[in-house]
Amino acid sequence: MKNKNTDFDLFVVGAGSGGVRAARLASQSGAKVGIAEKDRIGGTCVIRGCVPKKFFSYSSKFAKHNTVAKSYGWHHEETIFSWDKLIENKNKQIEKLSGIYRSNLEKAGVKIFESEANIIGSNIVRLSNGDEYYAKKILIATGAKPNFPDIKGAKYGISSDDFFELEKLPQKIIVVGGGYIALEFSSIISGLGSKCDLLYRGDKLLKGFDQDISRIITQELQSEKCNVRLNTDVIEITKNENQFEVLTSDGDRLKADLVLFATGRLANVDCINKDLKIKINFNNSVWVNKKYQTTIPSIFAVGDVSNSDHLTPVAIREAMIFARNEFEKDNGNYVIENIPTAVFSSPEIGTVGLNEDQALKKYKKIDIYTSSFRPLYYTLSDINIKTYIKLIINNKSQRLVGFHMVGDDAAEITQIISTLINKKIKKSDLDNTIPLHPSTSEEIMTMRDMVTKEI
Repeated sequence: MKNKNTDFDLFVVGAGSGGVRAARLASQSGAKVGIAEKDRIGGTCVIRGCVPKKFFSYSSKFAKHNTVAKSYGWHHEETIFSWDKLIENKNKQIEKLSGIYRSNLEKAGVKIFESEANIIGSNIVRLSNGDEYYAKKILIATGAKPNFPDIKGAKYGISSDDFFELEKLPQKIIVVGGGYIALEFSSIISGLGSKCDLLYRGDKLLKGFDQDISRIITQELQSEKCNVRLNTDVIEITKNENQFEVLTSDGDRLKADLVLFATGRLANVDCINKDLKIKINFNNSVWVNKKYQTTIPSIFAVGDVSNSDHLTPVAIREAMIFARNEFEKDNGNYVIENIPTAVFSSPEIGTVGLNEDQALKKYKKIDIYTSSFRPLYYTLSDINIKTYIKLIINNKSQRLVGFHMVGDDAAEITQIISTLINKKIKKSDLDNTIPLHPSTSEEIMTMRDMVTKEI
């Protein structure tokens, strides 16, 4: 090794949300820590994921809010959207956030290497310049990368990562996929005024979500600007000058200025030397035990590279547990369950706990409460947007075990409900809570229409 005298108690590969949290906590516990990142510090969430996506989502909703404003007496001249201004301001904020992540690492005493890193031994990391470092423990926190389907002409498509760097917003875009990324970008594209075809090979969007949520969001997404096509696979993509043509499984040839693949993400395991005996799961993720330890005891993994949730808060929580267990000797029994999830589509989705099918399978008999209503905010306008709320109750214990919502502020409300589910509250606790009027959330306290299902 070139740097034989340099060693670390912990070397982290990947400076995303999970890697940064683990590095900081370990260093604050007195460990000597190094971290390597080949891109900007902050990882997927900060640089090309949750944060810029939320900026774009906010931007896409102003056309709707401007229309509602007129019904409340506001008058303004024609509004003009500027893609250049959105990109400029997004870049400024991302740069600022990345700088904050860097500063926090430096304040904690973590040594930062702006370099690609490869794990070539159970305790050895090699940087792109050839320098090698010995570490007592190595943490893989490299996240996930976009997955492109194996179809002819796939090279002409881009991923959601690339969308944030487009120089201009195309007028016609085809989005391929049926998960949360596909729905979010379809909403963003149509909300910003471009036309969008959403193509999904399955028969329902959002696999794994509650069936009613899937049904409702499919109806809500369908509009003049967004055409949802289920049971539609992409066979081939060809390019003709500055336009693309997509051949579908039903024989249609669709033309677009851009093809965006939102066909999932795969664990990024490129940093692992192929000679290392680290077990890789069938879905390309790194296998880990309950202590986030791989099949090599000195090498650990947290976040999207090793779990299937692909959520920033989960990566951060796993990193915290890892650091406390390994460097603070805190063997607390941390449980990761009832993970709240949001889809920042238009309308927004929030969900936590079990969906209907899962609850029926687990409890055999459940009570379901649903409510669909037009929020007060839209009643003065011609916009007919409804909010949908679904509660799932264990029939025997009467405990709340699932919450699902489509509508404005669904994410914010779901976060609060996740605490209630973790505290194992009962339906009667909701009934006995004084509702706050007028509000969307008061509906949760006043739901009475029930359907009981059992198997």
